[in-house]
Amino acid sequence: MELSAIEIWAIAGVLLLVGELVATSFFLMFFGLGALASSLLTYLDVTPTLPGQIIAFCVVSLGSMLLFRKQFKEMFFRKGENYSEMLNERAKVSVDIPAKGEGKVFFRGADWIAENIHQASIAAGEQVIIRKIDGIRLLVEPE
Repeated sequence: MELSAIEIWAIAGVLLLVGELVATSFFLMFFGLGALASSLLTYLDVTPTLPGQIIAFCVVSLGSMLLFRKQFKEMFFRKGENYSEMLNERAKVSVDIPAKGEGKVFFRGADWIAENIHQASIAAGEQVIIRKIDGIRLLVEPE
């Protein structure tokens, strides 16, 4: 069984996109898109020769990388401080939080790990105010 240029570009594109799922470097994705674009352009008979296919692959891959890589990285690698809309909101303690210790609070429909930044313990059922966010941990104090 011999594969056509269309099939080779399509297989290469899919393999590169799958490789991006493992690598998360945001490089392979653009080469995968370039390979899929080369496959489509070859299917549409826009690039029937190998040099034309390679040029299309390079132009689409590098062009999309230059245009979109920064936006993808910013979108996927945001830091916790971008979630400032949670600051100064109220939450209800669901598991007792000892002084300078950890417990849980119920906030926006889910239980969150909460760290008490105050000197006194907080009992379940009490209201707290979210003062800081550290990853998936909310730093809280009594209301």
